[in-house]
Formats: sequence, structure tokens, C-alpha cells
Amino acid sequence: MYFTSVPELIEKMTALKNTYVIVDKNVFDLYEKDMNGLFGDKIHIFDAVEDNKTMDSARIIIEKIAALDSRKETNIIAIGGGITQDVSCFVASILYRGVNWHFVPTTLLAQTDSCIGSKSSLNLIPYKNLLGTFYPPKQIFICMDLLKTLPDKEYYSGLGEIAKCALLGGKEDIIEFSNNLGEVLKRNYEVLQHEIERTLTYKKGLIEVDEFDMGVRNLLNFGHTFGHAIESASKYKVPHGQAVSIGLLIANNVSLQRGFITDEYNSFVLGNVAKILSREMIREEFFDPLKVLPYMKKDKKYQGRHNCILLDANGANKYPVSETEIGSALLRTYRSLIGSDI
Repeated sequence: MYFTSVPELIEKMTALKNTYVIVDKNVFDLYEKDMNGLFGDKIHIFDAVEDNKTMDSARIIIEKIAALDSRKETNIIAIGGGITQDVSCFVASILYRGVNWHFVPTTLLAQTDSCIGSKSSLNLIPYKNLLGTFYPPKQIFICMDLLKTLPDKEYYSGLGEIAKCALLGGKEDIIEFSNNLGEVLKRNYEVLQHEIERTLTYKKGLIEVDEFDMGVRNLLNFGHTFGHAIESASKYKVPHGQAVSIGLLIANNVSLQRGFITDEYNSFVLGNVAKILSREMIREEFFDPLKVLPYMKKDKKYQGRHNCILLDANGANKYPVSETEIGSALLRTYRSLIGSDI
């Protein structure tokens, strides 16, 4: 993993041989002058929306690469956010039984969430993230300059993952996150880089001992079981990072009702996480148990019961959670957010 500037990033990318670039259309539009002529016709401009996170998108890219003079030594460079990463990683993992790929995450969510996770996830409508592989990138280039053009909605989405890892890291980490949040919200990139490094260091520790997500790495699903369902129930009006932030609060609401955490701690977390949520994310329909619960049953980890990561006295652990608890937590979380200063 490398922290780079834009000039260093271009130098490192152009030093790679036999490259094929997959770049988010929005990123290409912003940096077209910098990228023009660097890769010739070996570039695929990808419309990185949820509806394109599919096998069809992967097939189109594979056919384009196969039509070029490419073999096992092909290097794929993925430039974009999590959706671009998912499709690029999947392509790299199956093309010629695996080629090297390199990732330039251009969103805060990708820089804090998936860039070191080694997972690809494709949707098979109506199922989210049903298909995928484990295939880590050869190199990751984190360029803080790329975040400066990020819209507020996308910037806030990435903060959910930082909050998640701070909560999992323990009370000292969440207090540090709380202390730094004001500067992060002002886009102080020096403070933000510190928060990104802390988040990735925490995640790296779990991934190194559980690469294939069979044990302790499950903790990183904190907030996701609820969040994925809210994404789907909202027809993706709530983006992933914002949905995870909401999911953290729902999980904490369950923990509070079980006596795992105190009301004081729950309120402290709510007060901080509410600051990284956009008001338009807080609609009653997005918290409707009748809409959310059916999507939770479609989660690939659902095995006849809802297994969720909850904070407890020992940190965090996986627990079965009843639909009654989930429905109640959804409604209480909505009421809490309506009453908070977002």
C-alpha cells in the first residue's frame, strides 16, 4: 500500500508493462487530460453504478482485453471506487486463471473499506453481492489528492467505514475518532489520512489471520447485515457507506436493549455517527421492517436466522437476532435520528 501524489501515481502506473486500465467514467471525465495518450486503446471507461456490478459488465471487459495482444502477463489497473474495484477484481481473478491487478481507490469509501479486503462482489439481481472471489491486488495506491473532487455525499459515505472500525477498535479508538471528527468534516486531509491509516491497520490485522472470512474477519460485517438490507430496501437511494452508518446504529440499538452497552455509550455513538449522515437518508420508509426484513433474508450469510455482529462487554461478537428485535431496533433508530441534530 502506497500513499502517493498525482504525479507519483502517474509515474507508477506508466511504469507497469502490458497494462489494461478500467476507470470510473466520472474519474476519467475529471482527469481526462492527465490520462489521454497514456494507455492508448487499452482503457475501458466504466459507468460505475450499482446496476453495472454484474457478470455482463465483467464479460464485456474480458472480451475487450481478449481482443488485444494480452496474455497471462497482463496487468489490470482499476481506477475508481468500490464498484469499479468489484468488477475489476472479478475480471482479474478469472482471466487466464488470474492476472495481476493494481488498485487506485478514488473514493473515501474504497480507501477505507474494500481496498485491502481482496474480495470481489457482483450482484445477481435481485441479490446483492451473491457472486465473487477472493483475489487481492498486487499494489494499492492511495492518493489523497483524488479525494478533493469528491462530492459531499460520497465523502460522508466513506466516513461510515472509519466509524465502524473505530467502534470495533474499542472505546479509545471511538473517542479518538470523535475528537478528530470536526477536522475530518472540514476536510483536513492530514487528519483524514491518519484516520484512513488507523482504519486500514485495524482491518489488516483481521485479514492477515482470516483471509477467507471464516472466523474473526466476520467482525467487519458490523453494521453491514442491516446496511445492505437498507440499501436494497431504499432502491439504493441510501449509498453503501451511509447505509453502514445507519446499520451501526441499529446494531447498537439491539445491544442496548440486551444490556450489552449503556445508554450513555449508545447516545455518545449516536451523536457522532449522526454527524456523518445526510438528512435525506433519514426517511421512515427506509426503516420500515416490512421492507427491510425481506432483504435481510436474501443476504448470502442468512442461514435460517439473522446472525449479526453486536458490541458487547468483550468488544464485539456474532449473535442470532430475532426479527422482533430487528423490527423494534429499526423503528427506535429512526426515532432517535429524527430527534438528533443532523
